[in-house]
Amino acid sequence: MWRVIATFIAVALIIYLSYVASKYIGGSLKRSSSSRYMRLLDQVTLGQDRHIAIVQVGAKYMLVGVTAGQVSFLSELRDEELISLSAEDEGEMKSPDFKSMLEKLSDLGKRGGKDS
Repeated sequence: MWRVIATFIAVALIIYLSYVASKYIGGSLKRSSSSRYMRLLDQVTLGQDRHIAIVQVGAKYMLVGVTAGQVSFLSELRDEELISLSAEDEGEMKSPDFKSMLEKLSDLGKRGGKDS
C-alpha cells in the first residue's frame, strides 16, 4: 500500500518539477530572443526546415526566406501591403467546422451514399 502512495507522490513531484523547469526554460528563451531594433512579425512554414517570415527592422518590413542553411532576402514591404488575414477574411479558404462536416455526412447517409 505504501509503495502505491509513494509512487503517486513521486509521479506528482516529477510532473510538478517538469512544469517548473519548462516555465523557467521558456521564460529564459523568450528573454534571450528579444531585440530592441528588430522583431519577427509573422512566419509561414512551407515545408520541413523551410519558411518565409516578415521581419520588422526599424520602420522597414522585409520578407525573408529561411531554410536550414541560409536566410534569403525576398522583398521589402510597405505598411499598406501588410493586411491582417483573419479567419473571417479568408472566405473559401476557411476550413469547415466539425458540425457542418457531420451534417454533410448525415445527408449523404440519408440519400444512400449517392450524389443527387
